[in-house]
Amino acid sequence: MTTWHARTPAAHDFLAAATAAPDSVLVALDFDGTLAPIVDDPETSAMHPEAADALAGLGPKVGQVAIITGRPVAKVRQLGQLERRAGLGGVIVMGQYGAERWDARTGVETPPETPQSVAVATVQIERALADLGLPGVHLEDKGQAIGIHVRRCPDPTAAFATLKPVAAEIAEANGLTLEPGKHVLELRSSSMTKGDALRALIEETGATVVAMCGDDLGDLPAFDLLRELRDDGVTTCIVVSGSHELPALIDHADVVADGPAGVAAWLAALSRHLP
Repeated sequence: MTTWHARTPAAHDFLAAATAAPDSVLVALDFDGTLAPIVDDPETSAMHPEAADALAGLGPKVGQVAIITGRPVAKVRQLGQLERRAGLGGVIVMGQYGAERWDARTGVETPPETPQSVAVATVQIERALADLGLPGVHLEDKGQAIGIHVRRCPDPTAAFATLKPVAAEIAEANGLTLEPGKHVLELRSSSMTKGDALRALIEETGATVVAMCGDDLGDLPAFDLLRELRDDGVTTCIVVSGSHELPALIDHADVVADGPAGVAAWLAALSRHLP
């Protein structure tokens, strides 16, 4: 049975605080690997049906629900079918680590322009891939970033190891930030992290009961922020969507969920406890 379990007392503290003051709750979530299963082709990603239902059920019961992702806002709106889902009329999407934003309440989207540095880096990556002759590598245009996916390579681990120093050199030459992830290397123009995006949302909403759900290295700055905020009296909960690819991430968790279906079960359990 797919499920979740509490790993630290913070999980129970969060549930109690959320039940006592639901309007003060902010639940933020990553998209890929957390709300949506990881797939070979990122263009075919979709929210797990149970996660979509649970998020829609939770949305009206808490102060704010948000998605913080490395993806462009427009892509998450499309893949998540956010405008079609009842209960998500107040969701905020922070795309590209917070460099862009969409607020469902107002319908306002603030997409950034593609920086010249990303365009130049993309050409350099394409040339490097042609020279290396690695089959199965897929490039994803994220606007302010370019993703190099190796999941479809015959040997993804070897391809990742081969491409990482190449990507690092190209990133440095163009003033970009290299963000490694699960079988993906991302070169992005913004130095913003998910921690920065989450901090901005907390300051905007005034939330004092905050959870972040994630599954990858890019979520670590947000997890670090939540641990820091505990010293300031904020009740926080770190939910890790566990996988065999990054088992060490579980060391950061207050709640361990068995993939997106487990995240859905945790969201549903939280919703059931709220008035």
